[in-house]
Amino acid sequence: MNWDAIGASAELVGALATVATLAYLALQIRQNTKVVQLSTATARAEQRTQQSAFVSQTPEINRIFWAGLDEPESLSQADYRYFESIFSTYLNAFVASFDLNRENALSPVEWEGQMAAIRWTITKPGFRRYWATWRSQYAKDFAAFVDGLVSKLESA
Repeated sequence: MNWDAIGASAELVGALATVATLAYLALQIRQNTKVVQLSTATARAEQRTQQSAFVSQTPEINRIFWAGLDEPESLSQADYRYFESIFSTYLNAFVASFDLNRENALSPVEWEGQMAAIRWTITKPGFRRYWATWRSQYAKDFAAFVDGLVSKLESA
């Protein structure tokens, strides 16, 4: 056998090894993507559970949350400040979903569910009052997103 044949055989083996490595990496990336998606879905489910658990952990928190959403003027100043804290925690779940969706880490079904929930939330008088006061505390892209939803709902 001459050196050219040995060199060509070595190149062929190297090319085959490269193709096999790339195929293996593609499989690993696909599996890793699935794991990340499942992890994200699990984290979101836990976050929604914590969100509900927080709002319902005591009758007083629940009362203030719902009164603050539906009739914020019915709350005392102290209770309204408490509502703002409760609602901030509640709204942070939407911020997390917005960020995950922007990074394509949220399933379309999950995002649509979050969109339905935030559309409902922004129709509430308590949201409007809260947003007028605290909008500037949120990231500009999230604030613009919410403002766009508010504009669409107002024009509909």
